[in-house]
Amino acid sequence: MSRNNRGAAQVSLMWLIAVTVIALLAAGMAFLQSDQITQLEDKNAGLVTDAENLRATADTLRSQRRDDFQALGFADEGGEFVSPAAIEAARNELITRFELDATSVTKLQDVVNPVVAQYNQVVGQRDALQTEVNQLRADLDSRKQANITAMREKDATIAQLRKDKEDSDNAKEGQIATLERQRDGLRDQLRDANRQITEQRAINDSQARDFSKELAVLSQRNDILSSRLNGVERRVDLADGTILSANIDLGRAWIDLGSLDRIAPGMEFEVQNASTKAVKGRLRVTSVEENRAEASILAMADKYDPIRADDVILNALYDPSREPIAVLLGNGFGRYNAADVTAMLSRAGVQVRNSVSNETDYLLLGTAFFDEETGDIVPWETMDSFKSASSYSVSVVPLRDWSQWIGM
Repeated sequence: MSRNNRGAAQVSLMWLIAVTVIALLAAGMAFLQSDQITQLEDKNAGLVTDAENLRATADTLRSQRRDDFQALGFADEGGEFVSPAAIEAARNELITRFELDATSVTKLQDVVNPVVAQYNQVVGQRDALQTEVNQLRADLDSRKQANITAMREKDATIAQLRKDKEDSDNAKEGQIATLERQRDGLRDQLRDANRQITEQRAINDSQARDFSKELAVLSQRNDILSSRLNGVERRVDLADGTILSANIDLGRAWIDLGSLDRIAPGMEFEVQNASTKAVKGRLRVTSVEENRAEASILAMADKYDPIRADDVILNALYDPSREPIAVLLGNGFGRYNAADVTAMLSRAGVQVRNSVSNETDYLLLGTAFFDEETGDIVPWETMDSFKSASSYSVSVVPLRDWSQWIGM
């Protein structure tokens, strides 16, 4: 081998050794850096764990502080900090409520001792009142026991008094029986006397009836003549019918008018003495036949002059001899309308017309009219029909009267 080739081989070997040394150094450095990185990563992980623990501890402390603030009642809306305004408001309220000296109270602690003192005073008063209540309860129990004893004594006294009363009642029963027998005897005498009075009155009525009929006929003729002069046909106040029989005990009577005479159930009649015209009572028709009707006795004026046969009956609207003429005036007629009332009056033999004339017998009033603007009742005197009735001297009959006559 030549000298030059040996020199080149030596240089190549040196470069190879150098590269190997550099590679070893680089590997060593890499190993050292990797170990340092691992240590730093471990240290960083420990620091992260410590930070999380510290953060959890801080959250716990914040939660505890928030709970403490909220328990004290002086925390702000978020519960994070103490509210000085809330503390000041509580301090002022305690000073006002317990009447404390504001100059001597600089912090809440200064309020505690006066409040506790007043509280102890109130508790002492409460304990004293409780003692008094216990004493009162003991007194009440004692009085209850005394009351129970008194009630027992009272019951014994009442029992004795009841026994005495029963003995007294038994002794009086004999006296009462004797007095009742005497009373029954006097009632029989009074009944006989009433019967005699009734019979005598019947005789007097029978004697006066013919005269009354003749007088009524003459009066009717006279009134008819007078009415013809005025162009108005008016009804004479004559009897409409007669009582056929009456039973005072049953409260029933029978009249000589029936369906053929336009009598309807519900119509009411006034009962008069045939001779004296004295009012004796009032009837209401309950059932109707062709020629007679049954009625209930609503009222009697004199129990010693009862309703009986041959008494006469009158109805202000009803007239068996003619059909009276009536005009209706009103905003209503109770639970009926004008058509219903017209039909009921027609069944009773009363003609209903629309306007008042010299032929009208009655102006029948209903429910009053009201002014739509003011709500006040309109007086009857302002109505044209009422004015016409006054000018023609027509009888004006209120609803409460004429409704009974036709049995509304």
